[in-house]
Amino acid sequence: MIVYPAIDLYGHKVVRLTKGDFSRRSEYGDDPLGTAASFAEAGATWLHVVDLEGARGGAPVHLDLLPNLAALGLSVQYGGGLRRSEDIAATLEAGASRAMVGSLLAKDEETARHCREAFGSRVLPTVDVKGGRVAVSGWTRASALTPEALLRRLLDLGYEEFLVTAVDRDGTGEGPDLPLYQRLLRLCPDARLIAAGGIWSERHVHLLDEAGLTGAVVGKALYEGEFDLAAALRRWRLC
Repeated sequence: MIVYPAIDLYGHKVVRLTKGDFSRRSEYGDDPLGTAASFAEAGATWLHVVDLEGARGGAPVHLDLLPNLAALGLSVQYGGGLRRSEDIAATLEAGASRAMVGSLLAKDEETARHCREAFGSRVLPTVDVKGGRVAVSGWTRASALTPEALLRRLLDLGYEEFLVTAVDRDGTGEGPDLPLYQRLLRLCPDARLIAAGGIWSERHVHLLDEAGLTGAVVGKALYEGEFDLAAALRRWRLC
């Protein structure tokens, strides 16, 4: 189990959305590098970065931060607006360890195959679930795909690990959508899943660990002082 502290960016500020709604945006400062440094000091080895402005506009706008984030010694997974293979390449070249890609992989099988062949495991597919369907275009549009169907398609193409976000719980503190993850693991037992959305406490991370997930993304709980990152990282480092 890897705990991923999250930084969401909009206008080079640290923000969080509630349920993926851009009109419900909370700001937590204008120093993403300082925030990332505090996570590194707490013992984090990975950083989860979402370019919300890029996701909304369709092209990344915060790539300039990646070299400095990587210089902190953190492995960075970065996503938001990566809807062309050129954007993925630019993200990786700028210092990201892996690129989180959603809409592009959901587009069609041939595009998803090309991304796997070109970038291998440095692409982390994102499966954003909203109302039981895969959400695309920065969570603003529901596709016809179910998360199960997308997972099976991508598994067949060689993808192995996936970020699955329960959008309806994101930023709410309601806890992870365990039934969703349990169902996906039952139907796609070969998949490795990282959970995001609603994770508010160490107990929530423990429940995900017990369910067989490989990672948990923690965001708003960190900024609201509800989650002790250093304690959580020590606990799961020793497990």
